[in-house]
Parts: sequence; structure tokens; C-alpha cells
Amino acid sequence: MKITAIKYSATMQRIYELESLEEIPALQEENFVLWIDITEPTIEELSPLGSLFGFHPLAIEDSVQAEERPKMDDYDEYLFVIAKTINVNEEDISAGQLSIFVSKYILITIHEKQLKRIEELKERILRKKPLILKGGVDFLLCRILDAIVDNYIAVIEDFEDKMDEIDEEVLEKPTGRTIEKVRMLIRQIRHIHRIIRGQRDVVDKLERSDTPIIKTETRIYFRDVYDHTISLLDSMGNIRENAEGALEVYHSSLANKMNEIMKMLTIIATIFIPLTFITGIYGMNFQGGGTDKPLNMPELYSPCGYVSIMVVMAAISICMLIYFNRKGWL
Repeated sequence: MKITAIKYSATMQRIYELESLEEIPALQEENFVLWIDITEPTIEELSPLGSLFGFHPLAIEDSVQAEERPKMDDYDEYLFVIAKTINVNEEDISAGQLSIFVSKYILITIHEKQLKRIEELKERILRKKPLILKGGVDFLLCRILDAIVDNYIAVIEDFEDKMDEIDEEVLEKPTGRTIEKVRMLIRQIRHIHRIIRGQRDVVDKLERSDTPIIKTETRIYFRDVYDHTISLLDSMGNIRENAEGALEVYHSSLANKMNEIMKMLTIIATIFIPLTFITGIYGMNFQGGGTDKPLNMPELYSPCGYVSIMVVMAAISICMLIYFNRKGWL
């Protein structure tokens, strides 16, 4: 378990590396924001949070349960928030969890792996960015949630690039692999949509809550984060519509290709119908005609019978091809 503490105000910023959770109370000071960032803890290692700050055991347990959905619980003296991060690779989506405890002067974040957006936010504090330094723990909470939403934006931009590639592939030369890409993209979009929708509800609940931890002047910033999530949901909806449209285009292209194949086979079969009829007649093997049998296929004894039949069959085929071409069937 790694514990990092950042203590700051408008005029002072300090960072500490702690060995245990028991060191935290000594850093608490009125009019200073104390941010404790904990990485890769176990439930046993987090258990002192209950005695030190009065956090409920169920909340502590939920803070390390990766399958928890985004949520916000108000425990009067503190808030417990779960946010979700998103990582996308070529094959699947992995969702990380960021658990946050917020009280009057202290904010504690808990996560399994180091998060790039969290590290960037720490650097902004240490670089003395005035906007975040003048705010309290409620504003820090808002900035953390905003950083998570920024992570969503990067993911969606990646999906838009994938969608552009798929559109080109569908229009130029679609294959079975193309359809698998589209279906995987749709599955991933649905998963991400559920995560962002849950995050939207959390931010909305924070903005509307009557907890004294969130000051009135900070609520407008939560509303801004909420608006960002709405915009992201709209973008995800557009990408999903494009993906479903690409799927329809692929199926339509496949159906058209099958229609072309069936049309060609039908034309070939149609041409062979009269040819088969002719060869069927002259393949009945009746004895050839003569003066005594004038009705038994006299053509069989004609010196040009074979050539004549072949010419007739060729002429029929050519005439049918010309007819089909004029009809626009070829």
C-alpha cells in the first residue's frame, strides 16, 4: 500500500509520503485541505479508517470492491463516492474504480493502480494553480470527478477514430473481420455508456444534495461536470448509431452481392433451358429416319446435322445474352 498526502491552502502546498494511516490525523489542520491518496490497499490495511475517521465498515469494504457501480452515499459527517475509470484496448474494456471519502477538511482517494489523471491533478496543486488552491475539499472532489470525465473524453475520441476506420473498411472492402469489429465496438459502446450514465447520476446527486460539505458556490462547477457527461452520452449515442448504420450497410452490401451472384446463376440457367431441351430431344436415341421411317428424326442422317444443331444452340445463347443486356440484367 502506498500513501501520499498533499496538504495545501492558497499560500502553502506540501506533499508527504506516509508509512501508515495512523499518521494522517497529525497532518490535519483547520483551513487547510488535506488530500490522502492511497494506492493498492487491502481491506485489512484500510480498516483503521473506521476508528480514525468514523467511516462505516461497509463503505470501507466497498472502496476496494472493483465491481461496484458509480454511486454517492451521504453519511451526514462525510460523503462516500465511487467513480469509474475506463481503459480500452484492441479486444476489451477494463473499468477501474476510484473510491473517495470526503469530510469537512479531508479527502481520501483509494484506487488499485496509479491513475494518470490523479497524478496530473497533484502536479497542478503543487504548481500552485490559483483556482484549485482557493477551493476546499468540495472543489477538490469536483476537480477529481472532472479529471475522470476527461478520461472518458479521451476514450470517446479513440472510439471516433475506430469508427472512421470501420466506415472506410465497410464502404471499400468489407470482410467477416469487419463485422466482428463493428459488433465488438457496439458491445464496448454499450458498456461505456452504462459507466458514463452512472457517473452522470453521481454528479447530479452531488450537485443537488443538501450536504454542508458541498458549498453553494461550488455547485455550479458540479453542474459543469454534469453537462460534460450529458455531452459525452450524446457523443456515445452518435457513435453507436454510426456503428449500427455500418452494420446495416455491411448486411445490405452482402445481400446485394448475393443478389448479383443469384442473378448471374439465373441467367446461366435460363440460357441452358432451351439448350437442354434441344439436346434432350436429340438424345432420345430413336433410330434415324429414312424413306421407310420419315418421322424418326431425319436430321440424324443429315451430313450437317451436328454442326447445324450447334449453330442453332449458339445462336439461341447469343440472342438471349443480347436480350438480357438490353434489359439491363447483365
